[in-house]
Amino acid sequence: MDDRSRGCGCTESVQTIGYAGRIWSHFDPLSIGGFVVQAILILVAPALYAASIYMILGRLVRTLRGDHLSLLPVRWTTRLFVAGDVVSFSLQAGGGGVQAGGTLALFDIGEKMIVVGLFAQIAIFGFFVASAVLFHARLAAAPTPASVSGTVPWARHLAVLYATSGLILVRSIFRVVEYLQGNGGYLISHEIFLYVFDALLMALVMVVFAIWYVDDLESVRGDDKEWRGGAQGAQA
Repeated sequence: MDDRSRGCGCTESVQTIGYAGRIWSHFDPLSIGGFVVQAILILVAPALYAASIYMILGRLVRTLRGDHLSLLPVRWTTRLFVAGDVVSFSLQAGGGGVQAGGTLALFDIGEKMIVVGLFAQIAIFGFFVASAVLFHARLAAAPTPASVSGTVPWARHLAVLYATSGLILVRSIFRVVEYLQGNGGYLISHEIFLYVFDALLMALVMVVFAIWYVDDLESVRGDDKEWRGGAQGAQA
């Protein structure tokens, strides 16, 4: 099992523990521990998936020898997006922690931090998807020898990238709307929306990775190091 597979397994564990915290809160609504576990872990799990998703593009560009077609230098692709992911993760996790402070003022501050983190995640993912689409278009217009050799199923890899990114984007937009509506909002007052637009979408991400995980691309120098450093920084 490589570092990226372990990374996805870690994310699945984080999400599972988060929903275990939600069950805990259901049976003990006044428990701060249950609230903190669900509020932080369910919220930040998609940010951990992002590190693996960001690596797909950099490795694909490298494998197809398409550096000249990429919007960003390939050596910076993973570093830039993982750095943004760490910022988003930290804001969301920090906001969830602040909300557990026990006062209305801290709850409001934490809520604002979470919203900023979610907006940052959407912006980063939007830029990432735009970069991927641009590379895809350029590659289709001017194929590289590696892309036409048939040895790399790059179209499938891009499909995995688009699918997982799209699912996380939809989920992040849902969470932004949910938090903007506040505690009395319609979305947060109806639990079914959390399961449809968060739990189900993240389960689909897990299914996509489990079936079509990208594991045959050439490593970009330092990108495994960046992934590990980013993931460790986010979890610190």
